[in-house]
Amino acid sequence: MSRILQLGTESNWSLQYSNSFPAVSYLNDSAGKPIYQRITEINVPVVFDKPIIAISINTTIPVGKIWKYAGYLRRSLTTGLGATFVGEPKQLFLGKFNLIVFEDLNINYFLSIQVPKWFISATTAIYQYEGIDTTTLQDDVNAIKTSLGI
Repeated sequence: MSRILQLGTESNWSLQYSNSFPAVSYLNDSAGKPIYQRITEINVPVVFDKPIIAISINTTIPVGKIWKYAGYLRRSLTTGLGATFVGEPKQLFLGKFNLIVFEDLNINYFLSIQVPKWFISATTAIYQYEGIDTTTLQDDVNAIKTSLGI
């Protein structure tokens, strides 16, 4: 059984959330450079209802540095007992669209993002896949029925 998706079609993606988060500067070190407070976990205030998303994280990289890691993404849902994290955190790459496919649940969920402590700003964009998401299961069933003469 194969999954049929059209991920390469731009119109199949819908921007669900976009925002920028600056770190707060609260002191200066002995050289007069600002010291930044870590950006807290970003709780995305959107309910997602599709299992496929693409997320982009960007930041300003200091001259001479090579950063690839953009933190991690966690998924949660609301139960009768409160918010519950589901599955393992997903690592995110910096400056690229991270394609995330959730297979285990087909239920509304929330996202939270934790960027690395050294980020002094973070810009996020989260898209939800709205296109065709079917499987070849029905084709397979019809082929079996045909071969059995049903």
